[in-house]
Amino acid sequence: MNHVREVEVVVVGAGQAGLSSAYHLRRTGFEPDRDFVVLDHSPRPGGAWQFRWPSLTYGKVHGMHALPGMELTDADPLRPSSEVIGAYFDRYERMFDLRVRRPVDVRAVREGSGGRLLVETSHGTW
Repeated sequence: MNHVREVEVVVVGAGQAGLSSAYHLRRTGFEPDRDFVVLDHSPRPGGAWQFRWPSLTYGKVHGMHALPGMELTDADPLRPSSEVIGAYFDRYERMFDLRVRRPVDVRAVREGSGGRLLVETSHGTW
């Protein structure tokens, strides 16, 4: 078996839920890369939003909630939502130093020893 990187928490995905989780881990004193890691399949920030069609402008989006600790303000309603949300997520990751690793494919989550889980990925095991 390859070297297993030890962390307390593996966050799978850097969409709204994953980034919110990472933010709250930071707030409670967890350090990225030491205590937790965020793994994302996509090549860039934006969660599933980055794959929306260009005709879906930010002004047509209903129900986009701000991430904790940083509001989304002054977004151009005529810009594609994929661009607006992608840029917002990118700023968020940098502002809170979340150190998202991408692109990383999670291949399996298995029982490890001592009640811990093993997260097997395209870039190693945590």
